[in-house]
Amino acid sequence: MDRHSLAIIGAGPAGYTLAQELVKTNAFDIDIFDKEKEIGGAIYTGIPDYRMPKTFLTKAYEGLVENGVKFHFNTEVDHALFEKLQNEYDRVVVAIGAQVENTFGFDTGDGLYAGLTLLYDLNINHNHDDYKKYHHAIVWGGGNVAMDCARSLVRIIDDVKVVYRRSEEEMPANQVEIRDARKEGVVFNFLENIKEILRDENGQVVGAKVVKMELGEPDESGRRSTHEVADSEYVEKADLIVMAIGQKVNFKPLHDSLEKKEGHVSSLENVYIMGDAYTGPATIGSAVLEGKALAKEIVQSFVE
Repeated sequence: MDRHSLAIIGAGPAGYTLAQELVKTNAFDIDIFDKEKEIGGAIYTGIPDYRMPKTFLTKAYEGLVENGVKFHFNTEVDHALFEKLQNEYDRVVVAIGAQVENTFGFDTGDGLYAGLTLLYDLNINHNHDDYKKYHHAIVWGGGNVAMDCARSLVRIIDDVKVVYRRSEEEMPANQVEIRDARKEGVVFNFLENIKEILRDENGQVVGAKVVKMELGEPDESGRRSTHEVADSEYVEKADLIVMAIGQKVNFKPLHDSLEKKEGHVSSLENVYIMGDAYTGPATIGSAVLEGKALAKEIVQSFVE
């Protein structure tokens, strides 16, 4: 195979796994661009060290550098740079993850945080002391991001509750994470949902209006749907509320016409989409499989 150039946008597990697979062919000059200062993507920014030590990321980085992969950290890829990459590389891979957080129209600030933002502040900015002023925290959501937020906060604040609209059986978080959170003192309020964020006259969060839920028939996700229980609203005291209620992908910062198509190919010629940017929020294992699968597709695209 002739030698080819490849640009990967995103140094998370999907992106660096793709690079690891392709360097084995000795047929690619690979550049990886990332807005952060280190490899790892959401592993680096979102997963606390107590849950996952990051030494394996250092080994992955060093191995790729030894094999000629060039990293461009602290680099935000915008429209202009994306167009430049399209023009200068044979293939461009978008592995930006699903980093746009759902907030359901609530304005963050003054005690209201989005989950990934909180984790970034704790894991990257190390602003743990800033959260000692809070006394009663609610984490809204039931996935692994919610567990990371709750387990991180219970190390700082004594009173941490998780509010989740389904039962524990439907909870998408890893069962080990739920078990460990309980052991660490996190309280779980299942079959409840937040309807309103309550603030005082200065705009500070003082609580949440919560409604009890009941399970119905399975919805499009395969999990049982939920319905509000009539006249069940009550106020839960909180001065800190963290929304860990899902993420989505936004390709607009790169290109106005970029979107997914069948397989990993995109709407733009020689541009591929992979990882959470392709699947939606998923596991590290899923991202690794994405990297391996796309490596085969890219190699095959030069053979055909």
